[in-house]
Amino acid sequence: MDEQQPRNDNLKRSLDRAFEIGFSNDFQYFVTLTLDKKKIDRYDLDQIYPKLKNWLSNGVSRWGMDYIIFPEYHKRREGEEKRAVHFHGLFNGRLSMTDSGHKTPEGKPIYNLDGWKYGFSTAVELDGKSAVIYYVTKYISKENERIFGRSYLSGGRSLKREIPAEYLNMDYESFDGDEYHIKAANMSVKYKTFSLGE
Repeated sequence: MDEQQPRNDNLKRSLDRAFEIGFSNDFQYFVTLTLDKKKIDRYDLDQIYPKLKNWLSNGVSRWGMDYIIFPEYHKRREGEEKRAVHFHGLFNGRLSMTDSGHKTPEGKPIYNLDGWKYGFSTAVELDGKSAVIYYVTKYISKENERIFGRSYLSGGRSLKREIPAEYLNMDYESFDGDEYHIKAANMSVKYKTFSLGE
């Protein structure tokens, strides 16, 4: 058996689950969280994980937060034995934020999350489901690494984990949907959204 096959199968399962979470929820913000070496050991996963989980749990109970968050390693810098960790995620809820005074290249305000005390944060309002697809694809497939033993963390009291779906046996080429190629998994996916209220 090709040794690459199990890895690609795991990646595909992670992508499928993350897509379902992304499509089943109305995420409002794309968030980046970094770690300040003066406040936490950015290299120690055993120290980082419980603090991150506690912060996320507080966000769920205090701000009604739903989230899917993707851990990612920084590139190794000269002199570093390990790589530092940071996070990207999709969030919604009553987040307390402050305008950073900066804007994205598209002119959207960049906010800082007031409750993130372990480093720096940014939050930018999302532009619908296509943005969700972009971020889910990018951060799960980027390096194929499982930090904390998983590709992503997700939670929230109102988080939906499955899309209502009808399965049809049809030709991939004939399906009229938006297509995204996932280079790391060597696969393409198509999706189409429907309003259930119509």
